[in-house]
Amino acid sequence: MTRTERIQAAIKRHPDWGAYRIGCSIKMPRGQNVTKAEVEFQREEMHLGRPITSSPEVTHVIATTKLGEIKMRLAKDAKIDALKRQLAERKRDLDELLSEFNDVLEARPVPRAADITHVAQTDWVRIIFGDIHGMRQDKSAVSALLHDVKVMQPNEVVILGDMIDCGGFLAKHQTLGFVAECDYTYREDIAAANNFLDRLQEAAPNAVMHFIMGNHDDRVERWCVDQVLAKGRDAEFLMSVYGPVALLRLKERNIKVYKRDEIYGEGLPRGWLRLGKMFFTHDLGYSVNAARVAVLQAGGNVTFGHTHRWDVSPVVFPSVGVCAAFNPGCLCLMQPMYMHSKPTNWTQGYDIDFVAKTGNFLRQHVPIWRGESLAGSMVERLRS
Repeated sequence: MTRTERIQAAIKRHPDWGAYRIGCSIKMPRGQNVTKAEVEFQREEMHLGRPITSSPEVTHVIATTKLGEIKMRLAKDAKIDALKRQLAERKRDLDELLSEFNDVLEARPVPRAADITHVAQTDWVRIIFGDIHGMRQDKSAVSALLHDVKVMQPNEVVILGDMIDCGGFLAKHQTLGFVAECDYTYREDIAAANNFLDRLQEAAPNAVMHFIMGNHDDRVERWCVDQVLAKGRDAEFLMSVYGPVALLRLKERNIKVYKRDEIYGEGLPRGWLRLGKMFFTHDLGYSVNAARVAVLQAGGNVTFGHTHRWDVSPVVFPSVGVCAAFNPGCLCLMQPMYMHSKPTNWTQGYDIDFVAKTGNFLRQHVPIWRGESLAGSMVERLRS
């Protein structure tokens, strides 16, 4: 069969080639035309293993087409290789995170606080403090507090929140402006808070302990919700891995936790705790007269943190009597970089409640100045 006869037979097998044959052609660089039917026929000939007998123009079109196919295949292979590398990097990251999580699970046993039923029913002592801020804690102020706690052996301890600082990538609302503000990791922040809790429970092994979550502690939960696009169960899983409750092992320590989005008593706002005749919460404002605003909002005795400064404001309500709002101050560094050259009015210290079995209490503030507190020394002298 001649070449012409084979083309005609091929067109009968592929009727659509006829249309190409009538009026559709490929323009060649040298100004010559080659019909698509001839190109398709030549491809079939090559597929059947027959020798190429076409013109140079047809051979050029076929070679160009083959080269384009090879280039497309190489581009696809390159994309696949890039995706494989990305998957390998993601797997390494996940393996590292899983290793860190397993390290936490396999960590040594932590000390436990006393059960709530062990609180004395007679006169007893409560210590209140807050705003430690993890890696931003003032070590000398913390040491002064722990010395006094060991001397006084309180029956109860209330932590007003911001146990960790959560700076860096977790401080979304507060853009960092200095390299020195990026000098610690979240893991180091958690380690600093764990070290503080270990020392606190060693100093007061029989104390019932309460921990009220603060706005800095909340940053982790906000980050978890962002990562999973508000998928509730996924956010809970991330919190069980990265959240401060898990990483500080608060349940294992038998420390009661109060979250800012939950209600812990009939008629109470979210994140509030009531112990006897005193309310506790983390944040009730940051104004100059924050304590005055707080007592008017509470309509009773209330202790709060967040402002980092000692504050007291008593008010007489005719239907209730004398009530007051208290803020014990902070235990963190008093001159953060985000204040720039502006001095703060922060104060370091903690509060003591001497509680009678009737529920009435005497509140005493203990200031800490440059790492020194006189309360522990005073108690030791009175005992001797």
